Amino acid sequence: MYAGCYDGSITEFNKELGIEREMNAWPLNPMGHGDVDLKYRFQWTAPIVISPHDPNVIYHGAQVVLKTSDRGYHWQEISPDLTRNDKRTQQSSGGPITQDNTSAEYYGTVFTIAESPLQAGAIWAGSDDGLVHITTDGGKNWANVSPKDLPDSGGGPILHYSRISLIEAGHFNAGTAYVSVDRHESDDWAPYAFKTTDFGKTWKRANGDLPAGATVRAIREDPKREGLLYAATEIGVYVSFDDGAHWRSLQRNLPMSSMRDLAVTNRDLVVATHGRAFWVLDDITPLRDYKADLPNADVNFYKPFTAYRYSGGGFGGGGGGRGGAIGQNPPNGAIIYYTLKTALGPEESDQARAGQPSSSEATPTARAGLPGGSLQRGNRRQRAWNATNKRSGRSKSGGPEAGGHARSARAQAERGACHR
Repeated sequence: MYAGCYDGSITEFNKELGIEREMNAWPLNPMGHGDVDLKYRFQWTAPIVISPHDPNVIYHGAQVVLKTSDRGYHWQEISPDLTRNDKRTQQSSGGPITQDNTSAEYYGTVFTIAESPLQAGAIWAGSDDGLVHITTDGGKNWANVSPKDLPDSGGGPILHYSRISLIEAGHFNAGTAYVSVDRHESDDWAPYAFKTTDFGKTWKRANGDLPAGATVRAIREDPKREGLLYAATEIGVYVSFDDGAHWRSLQRNLPMSSMRDLAVTNRDLVVATHGRAFWVLDDITPLRDYKADLPNADVNFYKPFTAYRYSGGGFGGGGGGRGGAIGQNPPNGAIIYYTLKTALGPEESDQARAGQPSSSEATPTARAGLPGGSLQRGNRRQRAWNATNKRSGRSKSGGPEAGGHARSARAQAERGACHR
């Protein structure tokens, strides 16, 4: 496990051995000093990226891309300066007496790094001053492939550089990448997202019909369904089933907060909020199975995710509890999701429940949700993001808003926090 903090500090934690060690690429702590003449410009949340092809290879972002092949015992530069290197943005922050330099203020840095999971050595880098670069040979040669229609004048007294907030390397084509752009510091809250399929030679917009004010912090591609995207924005989480052409809210009962990043696991979706905890959407299998014509069917069953029979306890509803601020696991056993075109009335619901051998079976009570019509699960648990273990309220829209039963780890998810 790797963690980063101020000034390019990196630590490695071995959970099995209980050992933690520092593995900084550069040992100098420049606290209090401006970054104009530093060897490396590390911002507060400098990217730390493990290669999907070799767990011993780690990439780290300053104004250059640094690489280690032995988990931090030795580092090497594999790129030139990939920023604009505008000296106006690198001066000391604060007054002549009290200098306010903790590296959170450092600018002109590589803000995001992504290596293609399909092609080793194809590495993307995005800077906080609006540049996108790629190498396909492990860093020997880099090309500036920044989207041409990205507003990046920056020539006047007030700088308007864009922040390349996150780059997601494609899971189905080595030349594909999604770029999320944040311009809120220029008082531009519009959504900006781009996609390329040819290693950055050409770009198209991927923010589709995201609403005004939905500044895009991150886009993640579902690794099991091409064209299924998730977006973390300033005003919530969104899902797209058509590769970014159209977006629908996946907010449900998430707190209204700035969503900073997403992670797609084998079957779950994880979101990091700005100070409102980590949230997990359990089992996104129905999203992967959803088709636009499904709401027209009277009833539709979704192929369930593989279930395993096991005995034993767990936390948050799985048997036994540890207390504290933890979320709730989904029920044990196979969970069946389905949609009904028409909601059942009270009498129909009673008839549907009649004769059921146990209350643990899914009941066909209709509720608006994802996808299209109603969506229920075993024990009648409505699919929702949920940190308080309460069911979410009825959705007011028939669009795909619901997700999976959720749990939340009450941990600090603020982007500027030092955490492991």
